[in-house]
Formats: sequence, structure tokens, C-alpha cells
Amino acid sequence: MPFPILAQSEAFTVDQVLSPYVYVFYAAFAVTFILTPLMRLVAIHYGIIDEPDNLRKIHRTPVAYLGGVAVFMGWLAGLTVAQFAHMHRGEPGVRPHVVINFSIVVGACVIVILGLWDDVRRIKPWMKIAGQVFAALFLLTEGIGTECTAPLLMPAINRLYGWAGWGNIPDPLPASIQWFITLSSSALVIMLVVGCCNATNLLDGLDGLCGGVTAIIAAGFLFVATHLATQGGGLSANDDAVRVVLGLALLGAVLGFVPFNFNPASIFMGDTGSMFLGFACATMIIITGQNQHPKWFLAAMVMFALPVLDTALAFTRRWVNRRPLFSADRHHFHHQLVARGFSVKQTVMISYGLAIVFALLGALIVYSRTRYAVALYLVIFAYVIVAAYKMGMVHERPRIVSRKELGDVGAARPAVETDSTAVLEIRDDTPSPAPAPQSV
Repeated sequence: MPFPILAQSEAFTVDQVLSPYVYVFYAAFAVTFILTPLMRLVAIHYGIIDEPDNLRKIHRTPVAYLGGVAVFMGWLAGLTVAQFAHMHRGEPGVRPHVVINFSIVVGACVIVILGLWDDVRRIKPWMKIAGQVFAALFLLTEGIGTECTAPLLMPAINRLYGWAGWGNIPDPLPASIQWFITLSSSALVIMLVVGCCNATNLLDGLDGLCGGVTAIIAAGFLFVATHLATQGGGLSANDDAVRVVLGLALLGAVLGFVPFNFNPASIFMGDTGSMFLGFACATMIIITGQNQHPKWFLAAMVMFALPVLDTALAFTRRWVNRRPLFSADRHHFHHQLVARGFSVKQTVMISYGLAIVFALLGALIVYSRTRYAVALYLVIFAYVIVAAYKMGMVHERPRIVSRKELGDVGAARPAVETDSTAVLEIRDDTPSPAPAPQSV
């Protein structure tokens, strides 16, 4: 079916935008839904199992990993199908099919390999961060995100030019301003990829939590992408199409996995899945930020607020209490709800509700002026900080325990003796090897 060649300023209906790409959702959902139980069998066969330790891991029975591989394969299947879809609008001299940036796929592969290595072998935190930075650099090499700070900085630069009496900014931009935008954008891309990967990784603490919250976030991103495409507001038709395709692929892949991961979970996504979901969300935020108006970037950030706030509070709490930033504990938001008497399912549903609230707030920003959107964002952020302080999420009274193997004496004793304002810090207590006997 030939695609319509319309003017960029002409509006489209939601059906016109989504109908060419909806098969992306079908493929992502079906592949993930079919592969998830198969990956569970593979994980059990090769012993890639998450064993409960009665400390930070509160599930009662061993659970298979590799669910993240199924999510990634479903997402990849969706992107593959997109290559055969006609774009919802055309441009003279541009090929009619969607072109997915190769660097997005390569960066996702780097993250998946890194997470799979951690699930199987366990790697140190600095190695994870190095791999995440490497994946972000792939995006930058293809120009993704290299202009994402321009909508945020150009209004301020325009005002500075006016105050200095220099008139309007020349076109093309001076080299100094262009370099500043490129450097700041590159730094922001790296921060977003590293931050989002670790945010979703830390959020993956209860059955169905990370997957369900990410599904809600993906639905919010899809709303923003569709709204942009209906207005023809992207820099090109392919940019609009890529945003919609990535949103559909992520939503379909996550929804295909959540039924198997919901409490009681039969499979975990592991670091493979949690970090991949963070990378996929970071990519969506970055390509949304490349739009000509800053409110789209703010809307995407608000929709991703729950993982970001949980991570920011965790790092703040550890810094205030002088503990290592990457030390494991049971004082995250979802852990505190469980400590206050909520069941795992209730805690997950509460988190879903909060994610929906943030998604709706992000959607509200789309329909408001930027100055009002920033004011709303600041109010929400301030309220959350005060609420977290009152809930005891910043100051803590740590109880330090040593990690033991399941076969050790006392390892079976549950370590859930902390109250709602205490934190459980876990330290490895591996005995040093005995010195070798010296020859006489």
C-alpha cells in the first residue's frame, strides 16, 4: 500500500500513525511470549538459577534466569518487522520504509551481553558502568543525541545574545556554541544510558515489578511518540516513525514477559533484562529530546521518574550514611513497603499505581507550556523528597550481616528482623586462605 506524501505541518490521526507499525507490537509480544518458557528450560538445564540467600533475595525457591534474553529477542523481532513497514508519511527523495539506526541495535547487544555475563559469572560494578558507557558511545557515533541539549540551551543562549546586544544568533551557529551543544549533549547521553540502566536494575527487586513498571513507562513513551507523529513535529518522517516503532517494540516485549514474572515468578529477567530495559528507555528519552521543543524531553523524564527517584534516593541514602554507593541493601522503596506489612503483590500494584501517576503527569506536560511543565516538575520532585524523608528513606540504622552459603550453619535463618526504618547491609564474609606451609 503506497504511503501518503503530506506536508510536515499537516496533522495526522492516531490511526494513521499507528496502523502501519502495529505489527511491530504483534511480533515483539508473540516472540517474547513464546521464548520466555523456552529460556526458562534452557536456564534450568545449564544451572543459570537465582538461589535465595535469605538476605536481600526474598524469594523462597530457586528461580531460573534468562528471561531478559527473551525480552531482548522479542524487541529485536519487532524492529525487524519494522523494516518492512511503510512510514505513515513520506518525504520526497526518502525511502518509504522505516530505517532503524544500527547503533541502537549494537548498543542494546552490548548491554545484553554485559548483563548475561553478570547473570552467569558475576562482574564488578565498574565493569557494568564501563560497558554502559561503551553502549552510549555507539549511539553518539551515529549522531543519536548529539543535539539533545539544544532545545534546552538555545532559549538561554538567545537571551544572552540579546542582553549582550549582539542581536540574533547567526545561522549557522558559531563553532564555539556548536561544540558546547555537542559536548553537553554527549555527556547527557552517557548519563542517561548509565543512569537508566542502573535505575531499572535496582528496581528489579520483586516479582513483576521492573517489567510492569517499564510496560507503563513504555506506554507513556508511545503516547508521546504518537502525539509527536500526529503533529508532524519530528525533524523527519523517519524520526517520527522510529520513536513509534521503539515504543511499540518495547511495550510488546515487556507485556509478553510480565505474565511469567508476576508473583509467584517462574523466571527472572536478571541483569540481562533489567539493564536492557533501562537502555531501551534511555534511547527513547534521548531521541525524544532531539525534538525542537524541550517539553517533550521533560515529559519523557517525568514518565521515567519512579526508577530515577528510587535510584537517586538509594545513592543519597548511602552517601549520607557513609556507605559504599554500590553496596547491596534492603531499603529501597519496594522493600520498605514490604517491611511495613504489604505483601509482594500489593507492593507491586502500589508501584504500578505510582508509575501510572507519573505517566499521566508526563502526558499532562505535553499539553502545557514549558514554563508550567517545569514548575510542575519541580513541585513533584520537592514533594517526593519531603515524603521520602518523612518515610525514613534517607536516614537509616544499618544492621550488618555476613553472606553465607545455603549449606552453612545458620544460613537458613531468615534475616527479616529489621524494622521499617532499618537497613540490612550485606557483606561477603569469605575466610582468607590459610598460608602455605614453608619448607624448612
